[in-house]
Amino acid sequence: MSVDVSGWQPDWLPASEQVQKQSPALRDLVGRTITDAWVVWNLEHDEWFADLPVVLSFDGRGQLEVCWQKFDDLSVTWDSIDTRVRPRAWVEWLLEWRRAAHPALESNVGMSVHAVAVTEHLFQTERLDRPGLPSRVWLAGGLWFGTTGPGLHIFNALDENGLDAGTPADDSEHRLTTLTQSHETSGS
Repeated sequence: MSVDVSGWQPDWLPASEQVQKQSPALRDLVGRTITDAWVVWNLEHDEWFADLPVVLSFDGRGQLEVCWQKFDDLSVTWDSIDTRVRPRAWVEWLLEWRRAAHPALESNVGMSVHAVAVTEHLFQTERLDRPGLPSRVWLAGGLWFGTTGPGLHIFNALDENGLDAGTPADDSEHRLTTLTQSHETSGS
């Protein structure tokens, strides 16, 4: 069975290309409120089916649909999925859309977005014939929405979506590259 998610037509691109393509629309989310959030639920195993899109609705902006697959493929689409229509995938299990069924979504519904960033991690390889000379590259691995709540991170969980509330690491091996931020300044 193939994937049938109402009107969804995935737009798979390498994550860095997709982020570049979507940056203007993602920047437009600053100041908007997350009014709803949806994931696909596996009814047989009573768990999140993380292979299909995470859907966020925003006041005055419509609906964002985010889905990760493989090592670096990201699909970002807008206003195509009808969460009233039962999704189907390659599995035999019955699936349905569930509102804010993940704690990271539940804690961010009703919160305003003040920043949007891409999360990246340092990917490093080393040649066996030249030890000590590693090759390094930053790979995009997630979209982070800074909110008036804990924040929401939708990330690549190795060929499926991952969700987390809070702010991802920003250190020597992980970084947040801000696409947008509020014009407010901190007190420091």
